[in-house]
Amino acid sequence: MRTRFDRFHPLVSFLFYAGAAALLILMLHPIFLFISSLLVLMINILHDRLQGIRRWSVFMLTTFLLMVIMNPLFNERGRHLLFELNDHRFTLEAVVYGGMNALSIIGIIALFVSYNVIMTPNKLLFLFAKILPQFAVLLMLTLRFIPLMRRRLEDISLVQKSKGLSVSQGRWGARMKTGMLYVQTLLTFSLEEAIQTADSMKARGYGKGPRTTYEYFKIKQSDIAALIYLLLLFSFIVVERISGFGVLTIYPIMESWHLSILDTAVLIGYSMFLGFPILVEAGGMLRWRLLK
Repeated sequence: MRTRFDRFHPLVSFLFYAGAAALLILMLHPIFLFISSLLVLMINILHDRLQGIRRWSVFMLTTFLLMVIMNPLFNERGRHLLFELNDHRFTLEAVVYGGMNALSIIGIIALFVSYNVIMTPNKLLFLFAKILPQFAVLLMLTLRFIPLMRRRLEDISLVQKSKGLSVSQGRWGARMKTGMLYVQTLLTFSLEEAIQTADSMKARGYGKGPRTTYEYFKIKQSDIAALIYLLLLFSFIVVERISGFGVLTIYPIMESWHLSILDTAVLIGYSMFLGFPILVEAGGMLRWRLLK
Protein backbone atom coordinates (compact mmCIF):
# COMPACT_ATOMS: atom_id res chain seq x y z
CA MET A 1 0.00 0.00 0.00
CA ARG A 2 1.31 3.43 -0.98
CA THR A 3 1.92 5.92 1.80
CA ARG A 4 0.74 9.53 1.71
CA PHE A 5 4.34 10.66 1.37
CA ASP A 6 4.75 8.45 -1.69
CA ARG A 7 1.83 10.28 -3.36
CA PHE A 8 3.65 13.62 -3.33
CA HIS A 9 5.17 15.06 -6.50
CA PRO A 10 8.69 13.67 -7.21
CA LEU A 11 10.14 17.14 -6.68
CA VAL A 12 8.91 17.12 -3.06
CA SER A 13 10.37 13.68 -2.38
CA PHE A 14 13.70 14.52 -4.03
CA LEU A 15 13.99 17.81 -2.15
CA PHE A 16 13.31 16.05 1.15
CA TYR A 17 15.93 13.34 0.62
CA ALA A 18 18.55 15.76 -0.72
CA GLY A 19 17.96 18.17 2.16
CA ALA A 20 17.94 15.40 4.76
CA ALA A 21 21.24 14.00 3.50
CA ALA A 22 22.80 17.48 3.58
CA LEU A 23 21.59 18.08 7.14
CA LEU A 24 22.90 14.72 8.34
CA ILE A 25 26.32 15.83 7.13
CA LEU A 26 26.14 19.41 8.43
CA MET A 27 24.58 18.98 11.88
CA LEU A 28 27.35 17.14 13.70
CA HIS A 29 26.03 17.13 17.25
CA PRO A 30 25.39 13.92 19.25
CA ILE A 31 21.85 14.94 20.26
CA PHE A 32 20.94 15.96 16.71
CA LEU A 33 22.39 12.75 15.27
CA PHE A 34 20.68 10.53 17.84
CA ILE A 35 17.28 12.07 17.12
CA SER A 36 17.88 11.90 13.37
CA SER A 37 18.74 8.19 13.67
CA LEU A 38 15.43 7.53 15.43
CA LEU A 39 13.48 9.55 12.85
CA VAL A 40 15.12 7.83 9.87
CA LEU A 41 14.45 4.46 11.50
CA MET A 42 10.76 5.37 11.93
CA ILE A 43 10.60 6.49 8.29
CA ASN A 44 11.91 3.10 7.17
CA ILE A 45 9.35 1.38 9.39
CA LEU A 46 6.58 3.35 7.65
CA HIS A 47 7.87 2.75 4.14
CA ASP A 48 8.90 -0.91 4.08
CA ARG A 49 8.73 -2.18 7.70
CA LEU A 50 12.57 -2.24 7.91
CA GLN A 51 12.97 -4.82 5.13
CA GLY A 52 15.69 -2.77 3.45
CA ILE A 53 17.43 -2.01 6.76
CA ARG A 54 17.55 -5.74 7.57
CA ARG A 55 19.39 -6.44 4.32
CA TRP A 56 21.96 -3.75 5.14
CA SER A 57 22.13 -4.33 8.89
CA VAL A 58 25.44 -6.22 8.90
CA PHE A 59 27.14 -3.64 6.68
CA MET A 60 25.76 -0.73 8.73
CA LEU A 61 26.78 -2.27 12.06
CA THR A 62 30.27 -3.08 10.75
CA THR A 63 30.70 0.45 9.38
CA PHE A 64 29.58 1.97 12.67
CA LEU A 65 31.95 -0.13 14.78
CA LEU A 66 34.91 0.45 12.44
CA MET A 67 34.48 4.22 12.46
CA VAL A 68 34.08 4.36 16.25
CA ILE A 69 37.14 2.15 16.79
CA MET A 70 39.43 3.46 14.04
CA ASN A 71 39.27 7.16 14.93
CA PRO A 72 40.72 6.74 18.47
CA LEU A 73 43.41 4.45 17.03
CA PHE A 74 44.71 7.15 14.67
CA ASN A 75 43.80 10.27 16.62
CA GLU A 76 45.29 11.08 20.03
CA ARG A 77 44.04 14.66 20.23
CA GLY A 78 41.91 15.67 23.19
CA ARG A 79 42.19 16.64 26.84
CA HIS A 80 39.93 13.99 28.37
CA LEU A 81 42.10 10.89 28.61
CA LEU A 82 40.24 7.60 28.89
CA PHE A 83 43.24 5.26 29.09
CA GLU A 84 46.68 4.60 27.60
CA LEU A 85 47.83 1.50 25.77
CA ASN A 86 51.47 1.12 24.65
CA ASP A 87 52.00 4.88 24.94
CA HIS A 88 48.95 5.56 22.77
CA ARG A 89 46.38 7.95 24.23
CA PHE A 90 42.70 7.09 23.88
CA THR A 91 40.68 10.26 24.43
CA LEU A 92 37.01 10.98 24.89
CA GLU A 93 37.12 13.55 22.09
CA ALA A 94 38.34 10.95 19.57
CA VAL A 95 35.58 8.51 20.57
CA VAL A 96 32.86 11.18 20.39
CA TYR A 97 34.09 12.49 17.03
CA GLY A 98 34.24 8.98 15.58
CA GLY A 99 30.77 8.21 16.94
CA MET A 100 29.28 11.36 15.41
CA ASN A 101 30.73 10.61 11.99
CA ALA A 102 29.57 7.00 12.26
CA LEU A 103 26.00 8.07 13.11
CA SER A 104 26.06 10.52 10.21
CA ILE A 105 27.14 7.85 7.69
CA ILE A 106 24.71 5.26 9.06
CA GLY A 107 21.88 7.79 8.92
CA ILE A 108 22.65 8.58 5.27
CA ILE A 109 22.73 4.88 4.36
CA ALA A 110 19.38 4.30 6.09
CA LEU A 111 17.98 7.40 4.37
CA PHE A 112 18.94 6.07 0.94
CA VAL A 113 17.28 2.74 1.77
CA SER A 114 14.04 4.70 2.13
CA TYR A 115 14.93 6.72 -0.99
CA ASN A 116 15.08 3.55 -3.07
CA VAL A 117 11.55 2.68 -1.94
CA ILE A 118 9.98 6.08 -2.68
CA MET A 119 12.00 7.48 -5.60
CA THR A 120 11.28 5.02 -8.40
CA PRO A 121 13.20 5.25 -11.71
CA ASN A 122 10.14 6.81 -13.36
CA LYS A 123 10.13 9.65 -10.81
CA LEU A 124 13.82 10.28 -11.25
CA LEU A 125 13.58 10.32 -15.02
CA PHE A 126 10.54 12.59 -14.86
CA LEU A 127 12.56 15.17 -12.90
CA PHE A 128 15.78 15.20 -14.92
CA ALA A 129 15.25 13.50 -18.29
CA LYS A 130 14.15 16.62 -20.16
CA ILE A 131 16.84 18.97 -18.89
CA LEU A 132 19.71 16.56 -18.12
CA PRO A 133 19.01 13.24 -19.85
CA GLN A 134 22.53 11.83 -19.49
CA PHE A 135 22.73 12.86 -15.83
CA ALA A 136 19.33 11.27 -15.14
CA VAL A 137 20.34 7.94 -16.61
CA LEU A 138 23.76 8.01 -14.92
CA LEU A 139 22.22 8.86 -11.53
CA MET A 140 19.58 6.15 -11.87
CA LEU A 141 22.15 3.53 -12.83
CA THR A 142 24.47 4.61 -9.99
CA LEU A 143 21.77 4.40 -7.32
CA ARG A 144 20.70 0.93 -8.40
CA PHE A 145 24.27 -0.34 -8.89
CA ILE A 146 25.01 -1.50 -5.32
CA PRO A 147 21.74 -3.40 -4.63
CA LEU A 148 21.87 -4.89 -8.12
CA MET A 149 25.44 -6.12 -7.67
CA ARG A 150 24.52 -7.55 -4.27
CA ARG A 151 21.61 -9.55 -5.76
CA ARG A 152 23.81 -10.79 -8.59
CA LEU A 153 26.50 -11.88 -6.14
CA GLU A 154 23.89 -13.82 -4.14
CA ASP A 155 22.76 -15.61 -7.31
CA ILE A 156 26.34 -16.44 -8.26
CA SER A 157 27.02 -17.70 -4.74
CA LEU A 158 24.03 -20.04 -4.85
CA VAL A 159 25.12 -21.47 -8.20
CA GLN A 160 28.72 -21.96 -7.05
CA LYS A 161 27.59 -23.61 -3.80
CA SER A 162 25.59 -26.12 -5.82
CA LYS A 163 28.90 -27.05 -7.50
CA GLY A 164 30.66 -27.44 -4.13
CA LEU A 165 32.49 -24.08 -4.19
CA SER A 166 32.18 -21.74 -1.20
CA VAL A 167 34.10 -18.82 0.30
CA SER A 168 33.05 -19.77 3.84
CA GLN A 169 34.55 -23.25 4.00
CA GLY A 170 37.88 -24.86 3.26
CA ARG A 171 41.45 -23.60 3.31
CA TRP A 172 42.25 -19.92 2.94
CA GLY A 173 43.95 -20.44 -0.40
CA ALA A 174 40.96 -22.28 -1.85
CA ARG A 175 38.55 -19.73 -0.41
CA MET A 176 40.52 -16.83 -1.95
CA LYS A 177 40.57 -18.60 -5.30
CA THR A 178 36.82 -19.14 -5.10
CA GLY A 179 36.30 -15.48 -4.14
CA MET A 180 38.26 -14.33 -7.19
CA LEU A 181 36.10 -16.62 -9.31
CA TYR A 182 33.00 -14.94 -7.83
CA VAL A 183 34.36 -11.49 -8.74
CA GLN A 184 35.33 -12.60 -12.26
CA THR A 185 31.86 -14.03 -12.87
CA LEU A 186 30.20 -10.93 -11.43
CA LEU A 187 32.21 -8.57 -13.67
CA THR A 188 31.55 -10.67 -16.76
CA PHE A 189 27.85 -10.83 -15.98
CA SER A 190 27.67 -7.05 -15.39
CA LEU A 191 29.59 -6.16 -18.57
CA GLU A 192 27.40 -8.40 -20.73
CA GLU A 193 24.24 -6.86 -19.32
CA ALA A 194 25.67 -3.34 -19.74
CA ILE A 195 26.28 -4.04 -23.45
CA GLN A 196 22.72 -5.35 -23.83
CA THR A 197 21.32 -2.25 -22.09
CA ALA A 198 23.37 0.09 -24.31
CA ASP A 199 22.22 -1.73 -27.47
CA SER A 200 18.61 -1.57 -26.30
CA MET A 201 18.83 2.18 -25.59
CA LYS A 202 20.44 2.83 -28.96
CA ALA A 203 17.78 0.78 -30.78
CA ARG A 204 15.05 2.78 -29.08
CA GLY A 205 16.64 6.09 -30.08
CA TYR A 206 17.48 7.35 -26.61
CA GLY A 207 18.93 10.87 -26.69
CA LYS A 208 17.58 11.73 -30.15
CA GLY A 209 14.96 14.44 -29.98
CA PRO A 210 12.64 15.32 -27.09
CA ARG A 211 11.94 12.47 -24.71
CA THR A 212 8.45 11.64 -23.49
CA THR A 213 7.84 10.31 -19.99
CA TYR A 214 6.20 7.01 -19.20
CA GLU A 215 4.43 8.50 -16.18
CA TYR A 216 3.35 12.12 -15.77
CA PHE A 217 3.17 13.78 -12.36
CA LYS A 218 1.03 16.88 -11.91
CA ILE A 219 1.91 19.27 -9.10
CA LYS A 220 -0.95 19.94 -6.67
CA GLN A 221 -1.63 22.50 -3.94
CA SER A 222 -0.47 20.01 -1.30
CA ASP A 223 2.82 19.67 -3.18
CA ILE A 224 3.31 23.45 -3.21
CA ALA A 225 2.57 23.63 0.52
CA ALA A 226 5.07 20.81 1.17
CA LEU A 227 7.75 22.56 -0.91
CA ILE A 228 7.29 25.82 1.01
CA TYR A 229 7.41 23.92 4.32
CA LEU A 230 10.63 22.10 3.44
CA LEU A 231 12.38 25.13 1.90
CA LEU A 232 11.60 27.39 4.85
CA LEU A 233 12.81 24.84 7.40
CA PHE A 234 15.93 24.00 5.41
CA SER A 235 16.82 27.69 4.95
CA PHE A 236 16.34 28.39 8.67
CA ILE A 237 18.51 25.43 9.71
CA VAL A 238 21.31 26.25 7.25
CA VAL A 239 21.39 29.94 8.27
CA GLU A 240 21.62 29.01 11.95
CA ARG A 241 24.24 26.35 11.18
CA ILE A 242 26.39 29.00 9.47
CA SER A 243 25.97 31.09 12.62
CA GLY A 244 27.44 28.23 14.66
CA PHE A 245 24.33 26.59 16.12
CA GLY A 246 23.50 22.89 15.91
CA VAL A 247 27.09 21.66 15.88
CA LEU A 248 29.41 20.44 18.63
CA THR A 249 33.01 21.66 18.48
CA ILE A 250 35.37 18.84 19.46
CA TYR A 251 38.84 20.26 18.85
CA PRO A 252 40.86 21.81 20.34
CA ILE A 253 38.50 21.81 23.36
CA MET A 254 35.23 19.85 23.38
CA GLU A 255 32.26 22.07 24.11
CA SER A 256 29.46 21.23 26.50
CA TRP A 257 26.62 19.14 25.09
CA HIS A 258 24.15 21.57 26.61
CA LEU A 259 21.79 23.14 24.07
CA SER A 260 21.15 26.86 24.11
CA ILE A 261 17.76 28.35 23.27
CA LEU A 262 18.73 28.82 19.61
CA ASP A 263 20.24 25.31 19.50
CA THR A 264 16.92 23.97 20.75
CA ALA A 265 15.03 25.98 18.12
CA VAL A 266 17.30 24.56 15.41
CA LEU A 267 16.78 21.06 16.82
CA ILE A 268 13.00 21.49 16.61
CA GLY A 269 13.25 22.68 13.00
CA TYR A 270 15.69 19.86 12.23
CA SER A 271 13.28 17.29 13.68
CA MET A 272 10.34 18.80 11.79
CA PHE A 273 12.27 18.57 8.52
CA LEU A 274 13.53 15.00 8.96
CA GLY A 275 10.19 13.91 10.44
CA PHE A 276 8.20 15.31 7.50
CA PRO A 277 7.13 11.86 6.17
CA ILE A 278 6.06 10.87 9.70
CA LEU A 279 4.08 14.09 10.16
CA VAL A 280 2.37 13.52 6.81
CA GLU A 281 1.26 10.01 7.76
CA ALA A 282 0.19 11.12 11.26
CA GLY A 283 -1.81 14.01 9.77
CA GLY A 284 -3.53 11.66 7.36
CA MET A 285 -4.47 9.24 10.15
CA LEU A 286 -5.77 12.09 12.31
CA ARG A 287 -7.89 13.47 9.48
CA TRP A 288 -9.29 10.00 8.77
CA ARG A 289 -10.29 9.55 12.43
CA LEU A 290 -11.94 12.98 12.58
CA LEU A 291 -13.93 12.30 9.42
CA LYS A 292 -14.90 8.79 10.49
